[in-house]
Amino acid sequence: MVKTSVLFLIKQKSRSEGNMMTQCRICGATLSPPDYSAAAPAITSISTNLAIPTETYICRNCGHGQSPDLPKIQEFYDTQYRISLQSDQHDQLYVVRDGQPVFRTQRQAEMLGAIGLPLNARVLDFGAAKGTTLRSLLESRPDLRPSTFDVSDDYIGFWQGWVPASEQATHCLPAEWQGRFDLVTAHFVLEHVVDPIGTLKRLAELLAPGGKVFFTVPDPLSNTGDFLVVDHVNHFTASSLMRTCELAGLVAHTLSRELFRGAYVVIAEQAAVSASSSGGLQTDVGSDITQALDALAFWAKALGSLDADQHVEAHVPTAIYGAGFYGALITSRLHQKPLCFLDRNKYLQGQDYLGVAVLAPEDCPDSIRRIYPGLNPLHARAILADAETWMPPAAKIHYLADQ
Repeated sequence: MVKTSVLFLIKQKSRSEGNMMTQCRICGATLSPPDYSAAAPAITSISTNLAIPTETYICRNCGHGQSPDLPKIQEFYDTQYRISLQSDQHDQLYVVRDGQPVFRTQRQAEMLGAIGLPLNARVLDFGAAKGTTLRSLLESRPDLRPSTFDVSDDYIGFWQGWVPASEQATHCLPAEWQGRFDLVTAHFVLEHVVDPIGTLKRLAELLAPGGKVFFTVPDPLSNTGDFLVVDHVNHFTASSLMRTCELAGLVAHTLSRELFRGAYVVIAEQAAVSASSSGGLQTDVGSDITQALDALAFWAKALGSLDADQHVEAHVPTAIYGAGFYGALITSRLHQKPLCFLDRNKYLQGQDYLGVAVLAPEDCPDSIRRIYPGLNPLHARAILADAETWMPPAAKIHYLADQ
């Protein structure tokens, strides 16, 4: 077998006419006009602006959500898409638990450790970025034999010293890797590729007998802003995930929304070696479609009201709590930059985000009068339950759900 270019899987053209999508990437059903549409700029998962509109389509057959391919998608992932490259320690905050920050790669390593891998198992981190999750797993399982792959060369320096050079690859998967891994992981990868079925098939081919694919994708029904992330060209629901696995020749034995907040966690194996054709998991496509459409209606109303609010109360000193995607989304709709961002991620504090200083909440300037939660609207009030302990007395929180 010749080497497979994963950039090919990323950049394949979906069935479309111009910028109008016509068919579902998963089941091939004909799509209606976009269920959500907003003028430029669009916001990426790394909080950059692209001068393109945001469009989201919901398939009425399998419940899959999708967005058009990015222009120059290969260049975007090879030269622009950068995850936590500020330092070797930089990570994304997952949750604050008992007053202590828990970071995303830490939680991912915890989940992998619970799988029960055999001694000396071969593990491939597909779309590894810095490989922090796999490196963290090796701390408790030094017997594991690691391999890393990404579509960019920028992360190679982070793999040196703990991944053998022969077990590192970029752009193309080595032919000799076929059928050799006990576990292939793909942490938040499939939402980016325009051929998720083909990509998952390729991962399945890498498995040794009895091997498993472990992957995570955003759950847009519990973290609804994902529907608006422009480089997430796939917005999976449980129903479309099950269909994707089936069409890729895999059986999902785990499909959980509870293991990782705001994401689906899937553990699957090749259907040919599985005793079950369905994994015993059930989904409700009708409910998934209804929830997806409701979420898009919420964002259309909330962002429209936010724009109207700015016309009425221009030039009010403003802060945004959360230096991430939601914060970038709100900033893109403001008529002036916020004075600051507030965030509990210690790696962000003292840095600039979108050209604005990031401060600890306790350092919020007294001049601030309006605070927008740049947070998942479903959790914003719980996260800001302690706001009275640090918020300036004259400030008011404007929740998107109230817009």
